[in-house]
This record gives sequence, structure tokens and C-alpha cells, in this order.
Amino acid sequence: MIFGGTGLLTTVVHRPGFWDGYVLDMVGPAWNYILFRGLFTSYSDKAWARFFSPTRTFVLFVAFCFGVEAAQYLELYDSTFDPLDLLAYVSLLGPCYVIDRGLPGRLKR
Repeated sequence: MIFGGTGLLTTVVHRPGFWDGYVLDMVGPAWNYILFRGLFTSYSDKAWARFFSPTRTFVLFVAFCFGVEAAQYLELYDSTFDPLDLLAYVSLLGPCYVIDRGLPGRLKR
């Protein structure tokens, strides 16, 4: 919930520097990881949550985020490439994955 709220707040409150440059890149993938894994609810035993295993979800999100940066680097669309975005993507996504892998099965459901 905090990641989602913070991500939405970045579209309303504009502060140059770290806030505008990296906060959404940090909380966006982490919040989506939580949503895709079904970790936001006590009931997540659905086909969707079973398909998106922790490792599969982490790899897909990292590949997507790095793909976005590669497209920016290749100037496939109008945006600015920043190599620190790559670090921002995994700064919270990585801990989400590690915590998710460490949760006992009964706490995940």
C-alpha cells in the first residue's frame, strides 16, 4: 500500500532531484511485484498467483525495466536514459523478491 501510494504521489507532487528522478522507478516495480504475486491479500491461491512464481515475476520485471532503459538508450522513444534508473528498479524489487522467497507457505496464503 505504501509503495502504491508513494508512486501515485510522485505524479502529483513534483520535487526536482531524487523524488522526480528515482522514487517512481523504485516503488513502481516493487508495488507491481506485490500485486502480481498476490501478496496484498490473504487469499492468493489463484491461477494468476501460481503462474507468477517469485523467480518468474522477478525476472520478468527486471527484464521489462532493463528493456525500457535499453529503449531509452537507443532513443526508440522520446525519453532520457539514466543508468542510475537500473539501480533504482532493483533497489526495492530485489528486497521484495528476497522477502517473498523467505516467507513460509502458510504466511503467503
